[in-house]
Amino acid sequence: MLFAIGQLIAGSLLLLIGGEGVVRGASRLAILARLSPLFVGLTVVSLGTSAPEMAVSISTALEGKADITIGNVVGSNLFNMLVIIGFSAIVAALPVDRQITRFDVPVMIAACVAMGVLSYDGNINRIDGILLLVAMVTYFGISYRLGKEKPSDDMKEFVEDVAGSPIESDSLGKKAVAVLLQLLILALGIGALILGCEWFVAGSVTFARHFGLSEAVIGLTIVSVGTSLPELVTSVAATLKGERGIAIGNAVGSTILNILAVLGVASVVSPVGINVLCSIAFIDVPVMIGAAVLSWLVLRTGHVVSRFEGVLLVLCYCAYIVYLLIANDAIASPW
Repeated sequence: MLFAIGQLIAGSLLLLIGGEGVVRGASRLAILARLSPLFVGLTVVSLGTSAPEMAVSISTALEGKADITIGNVVGSNLFNMLVIIGFSAIVAALPVDRQITRFDVPVMIAACVAMGVLSYDGNINRIDGILLLVAMVTYFGISYRLGKEKPSDDMKEFVEDVAGSPIESDSLGKKAVAVLLQLLILALGIGALILGCEWFVAGSVTFARHFGLSEAVIGLTIVSVGTSLPELVTSVAATLKGERGIAIGNAVGSTILNILAVLGVASVVSPVGINVLCSIAFIDVPVMIGAAVLSWLVLRTGHVVSRFEGVLLVLCYCAYIVYLLIANDAIASPW
């Protein structure tokens, strides 16, 4: 049991370190490629912070642990929409960019609904995965055009703070060295994610089974919270730096990419697709859709998320966790 706890702690640390490396490397490469700051923030940074979910979901999909795979996606999205936005708002009230409420959040709701439709028959197969990946590319394209038309100053400052100041010199040699360095950071980050996800999944499964939790609940709770730590750290750090709109952009972007990218890739690489339990398809996924609509309503109210609304969002997540434990007869402690 102590070894499993050690795996959880070590795996979480590696996921955090790996996620940070992926965010820095990917963001820096995007800046060197002169991509739009808004595009970088909502897609590249979000994809970087979603890398732990990607690593864990691919690993569990290949191992045939579909319950953890789908639970990780749903649980991470609920954590993003309720805890990350909520906790960031508790730290400081969050202003909301109108583009996010007009485009990105509706896309997030549509992605959640699409996941519900695809999981209705109990399996998300490779064709479904390809459709999700095509939708991801489309979202990337539209986000790039919108970000190019209306760049965000605070997003630019945040990305440059995360990735480092952009290269001012036009020297081809310096840019080549910078690209190689960021590729190395990116590779090390991915390596840390792979090792971290193996330790984290192994430890979480052992730990949770000791308390009588099913693999679905493990994915919906422990694994999803652990893999969402990079998003939480990134959003809270942005809030503390005064760049509060980034917290929402990161949470919304990560939620979209968890479905389109993480679930899409996992269902493509899995030989038999991702099997979805009836309880997840008809209870947890609808809860996720409801959380997406709730977050949209909160974000639209005065275009600011107050501390009170942040507390309500966090309490909603706590209520969901309590429901999961009660539903799976896991409240009673084995001690």
